Amino acid sequence: MAEITFDGLRITLEDPIQVTEGVGHCWFPSLTPFTTGELLIIHSSIADAENAIKAAPLFGVLVSSDKGQSWPLHYRTSQVCAIKIPRPDGSIVCTPYIVEPDPIGQRRNFCGDYTRFEAGGRRFVVEPGAVHITGFPRDVQEMAFNGDALEFDGRLLATMYGTFVGDKLCSAVVAESYDEGFNWRYVSTIAGPEAVPGAPEGPDEASMIRLADGDLMCVMRVGSGAPWNLARAYSSDGGRTWSAVDRLPAFSVEPSLRRLSNGTLVLSSGRPGIYLWVSTDPRGTSWQQIDLVEHHNRRAPGPEYTITPERSADREQRHTSDQTTAYTQLVEIEPNHLLMVYDRTPFGWNPVPADSTERSRIFVMPIQVERT
Repeated sequence: MAEITFDGLRITLEDPIQVTEGVGHCWFPSLTPFTTGELLIIHSSIADAENAIKAAPLFGVLVSSDKGQSWPLHYRTSQVCAIKIPRPDGSIVCTPYIVEPDPIGQRRNFCGDYTRFEAGGRRFVVEPGAVHITGFPRDVQEMAFNGDALEFDGRLLATMYGTFVGDKLCSAVVAESYDEGFNWRYVSTIAGPEAVPGAPEGPDEASMIRLADGDLMCVMRVGSGAPWNLARAYSSDGGRTWSAVDRLPAFSVEPSLRRLSNGTLVLSSGRPGIYLWVSTDPRGTSWQQIDLVEHHNRRAPGPEYTITPERSADREQRHTSDQTTAYTQLVEIEPNHLLMVYDRTPFGWNPVPADSTERSRIFVMPIQVERT
């Protein structure tokens, strides 16, 4: 355990808890709470490649009933679950990831599978082709659900990203549903390639929260590596229009943004490394940074558990040597008590050989954030 104090905050980092381990791939985890108290982790067991996701998806599913201390329920599914949305009836509704044109021959209406976890993760239901997304103002080359969903004025709002026909880079968009995620409609583009000139990807992986004043705040990935600070935009009208973007000190991939019960804003992201950024400002104007890999390594039981980030600017070198994807997710499991999920990948993006003594591992780290 470690305690860190900033002006007006005390952050307690507890010891990491191993969730699972494996050879091959065991990485890219997500974490979602059931409203009945259980916690759901889904991780990938396949290569990080689009053709692998489409051709032979395989994902590990784990469930904890004791606030993340143990994960006894473990099974596999071939279903791709993107945004996981806890529902009041105790289920978790999942959007598809990549959606396909419906009907074929046009590029503005799409569909995908509707999936749902029930009974605390013990039952998994799939309704093929039951998710529909319509209303795009331009032809879409490719679009995927990714990031967060939240409830706003009787509807679900969810983030997506993809490329419009004629664009070379991504745009982040928001869609809405009034019927528990079966039918979605494009609402607005949060930010397009023109909002982040020079960025290698354009706005893509996003995380969105509702602030204390009712505004939405969305943060977005624009590249991979320390030079690519996250982009941010605000909406004061429920996601219909968005402010010009600014940039955060946090950087790189798959941000996870939360507003805690005590009003503190917390954000996890990284690559290289994994960091927690915290802000006591209701609109996230200033941030403090905590190195979570440093804490993880200090509490690791041996070198086979430690994480070495690859800080080279060279993408191939990172994929060979970086020992974490830096894909994280934060969940507030009790007031001001967080759980963060993350991975260790000993051979970078390469699978662990079956005869290796090394293992890929998934961890959760309990984090408490108190106002002082």
